[in-house]
Amino acid sequence: MKSLKDYSMNLEEEQYHAYPAWSYSMIAKYAKEGFGSIATLHDKTEPTPSMEFGSLFDSFITKGKSTLDEYVVIDDEVPASEKKALLAIAKRTDIPNLMEVPKEIILDACDETGYQPKWGFDTKFKHLNEYESYYRAVILGKKVVSKKDWDDAVEMYKIFRSDPYLKELFGTKNTDDVEYIYQSQFLVDWMTNSGEKVKIKIMPDLIVVNHKNKTIQPVDLKTSSVPGWDFKENFIKFYYHIQAHLYSDVLSMIINDDADYAEYEILPYLFTDISRSDKVPVTYIYNQFAEDQQDGFCYHIGDKTYKYKHWKALLEEILAYEATNAVVPNYIKRDEPNDLLSVLNKYYAWINN
Repeated sequence: MKSLKDYSMNLEEEQYHAYPAWSYSMIAKYAKEGFGSIATLHDKTEPTPSMEFGSLFDSFITKGKSTLDEYVVIDDEVPASEKKALLAIAKRTDIPNLMEVPKEIILDACDETGYQPKWGFDTKFKHLNEYESYYRAVILGKKVVSKKDWDDAVEMYKIFRSDPYLKELFGTKNTDDVEYIYQSQFLVDWMTNSGEKVKIKIMPDLIVVNHKNKTIQPVDLKTSSVPGWDFKENFIKFYYHIQAHLYSDVLSMIINDDADYAEYEILPYLFTDISRSDKVPVTYIYNQFAEDQQDGFCYHIGDKTYKYKHWKALLEEILAYEATNAVVPNYIKRDEPNDLLSVLNKYYAWINN
């Protein structure tokens, strides 16, 4: 039978991220920031240091030894200003030796990034050349990490591979009964309420397909600054419930179009979280199919219920705003005064949803 990975887009990582389709990160940004984020939803997001470390650790788990081919470890940390200037130079040339790069290219890159404008060329070059190994790695298409990041990621990887539960969950050997599919990219057309087709893409960290039991287990790997036992805070803060619902819905659309998978069941979502602070992995299950979760994530504390919108409702809002080139949120009137108390109630209902 056809493997689910056969449906993958099979793009390079940068190509996948640049592919014009809606994603969890875009919808979650709107859920978190509201109307003010509409203008920047399609902007490229520069990775933070924590995101870069997370990608490194993900690579160890999902790509294994190929991580060694993608990364270069540099002992000395490159200062932000030098890094910015060197990246600008690398965008202008493919010459791997900084000494051979024309002076005009270096000065142009320095001017663009505002690198030490009061220094002369010789002083600028002297300081930049101290990090020539970083520049060379970038030119060769390598991802650069510090020794500290590398050592932490390796230690965390060893913990994963020695943990009895995680060793089985994040398996590496496919059999006739069980298939482990890492970071496959899926693209589907989703129909809006108005009948418009929009493209949605996902890249799950892991899908465990049990052909014997006819189940599909989606798994996501998270790295965070807080200990894994405190993952509940990040689950809400980063709207991971949107990811669980979105990814499950996309997978449902894929298997619904394949007769071989008609009887397969998508299981409740698993999130495995590990932090550099304690390096103790903890796994959580979120039943996105539970009756009280059908319209979006909700939970109860005492008599109070906290509800969060479903990704479909959020994307419908985004598309409506974009279609009308909206300049104010839909709860703001422009042809008459707005009742301030009503606006405050709607605003705080949004940010506390």
